[in-house]
Amino acid sequence: MKENKFFSYIKAKGFYIALAVCIVGASATAWTLANRTLDSIDKNNGRVVDQNVSTEDKQWPDSQPPASPQVPAGESQEDITKPSQGSSSSSASPSSAGKVTKPADTSTAQGLQPTQQTVSYQWPIAGGQVITPYSGGELVKNKTLNVWRSHDALDIGGGQDAPVLAVGDGVIAAISNDPLWGGMIQLEHPDGHVTVYSGVRVDPALKTGGKVKAGDTLGTLDQIPAEISLDPHIHLEMSKNGVSVDPTQLLQQ
Repeated sequence: MKENKFFSYIKAKGFYIALAVCIVGASATAWTLANRTLDSIDKNNGRVVDQNVSTEDKQWPDSQPPASPQVPAGESQEDITKPSQGSSSSSASPSSAGKVTKPADTSTAQGLQPTQQTVSYQWPIAGGQVITPYSGGELVKNKTLNVWRSHDALDIGGGQDAPVLAVGDGVIAAISNDPLWGGMIQLEHPDGHVTVYSGVRVDPALKTGGKVKAGDTLGTLDQIPAEISLDPHIHLEMSKNGVSVDPTQLLQQ
């Protein structure tokens, strides 16, 4: 009697039992496939990471470089790294084909260094005396203008119409006439120094771009309206690379 009830129950519920078994089997199959897929993805990602690292500079522990390769007995490191002479043409990269290489600088290879041209500087007025020294950025009072200002130049006095001389070899870069500083001449010297004269009655024969030698006459002593309260003098400025220089460090009397 009990067996009949059991078979009747199974017969009534058989569809649901079969359905449950199918669901469990499908879930197990799906789980297995998912695990295999995830394992395959992890392996592929690992290979991609290894390939990316191999194309870049790797980081070494404690910033230490990798150990040098072992050199077989009887060979030197140079023997390993130096390509054979017979394979030089065949091992050249395609990108280098057809390129013209610049010849090596033989002067550098031979240890020859370019020498900087030196200039010997002399006093711009024979027997001239310093009226106002170079202030080196410190403020001094201009008696004519009644103002305090830096005097980054030398005021060198001389007799009326005294010849004004080139302090060194150079090229005349500019000639002008300023309302405050009178006749002005700018000389550029071969060693990079620049000299600016103010208070010069410029020789008419001088032209911009002309070359002069140390001691050549540039003109004669004239007035400087901005410093007219002082005795006749020239206002001499010197600089290099745009930086003011004390002329007394260069001029030789």
